[in-house]
Amino acid sequence: KIFNSIHSETEMMRYIHSLQLKDLGLDKSMISLGSCTMKLNSVSSLTPCSWPEVTSMHPFAPESQTAGYRELLESLERYLISCTGFDACSLQPTSGAAGEYAGLLVIRKYFESIGQSDRNICIIPRSAHGTNPASAAMCDMEIKW
Repeated sequence: KIFNSIHSETEMMRYIHSLQLKDLGLDKSMISLGSCTMKLNSVSSLTPCSWPEVTSMHPFAPESQTAGYRELLESLERYLISCTGFDACSLQPTSGAAGEYAGLLVIRKYFESIGQSDRNICIIPRSAHGTNPASAAMCDMEIKW
């Protein structure tokens, strides 16, 4: 219906812009739930992720042409290991929900390794979004609100 009422490029651009203004973003407001990674990283720290030098590598590029990418990722892993004190780290998974799940799996395995597998309670605030209790449930944890 809406597209039949628009008869010029200018009208279409105005309509698209009006839709854009309805979207909630960090440039307009605080985002209380979801998009955790995006809320906690400043735009300036994410800028390099948009550089063509970073985004333009072909997924099937030969190993001889990916040395810089590998060094970038390996140095990030070393920094994370030094910050956390872990023996190793993984840069996967990359999403918040999958990362949350992976983190809870690590916690569960740690408690099992030290003989404290009965420590299985995950305290979650009522304001949490759905992935929090879902991840805890998938890790066979007891959820406390």
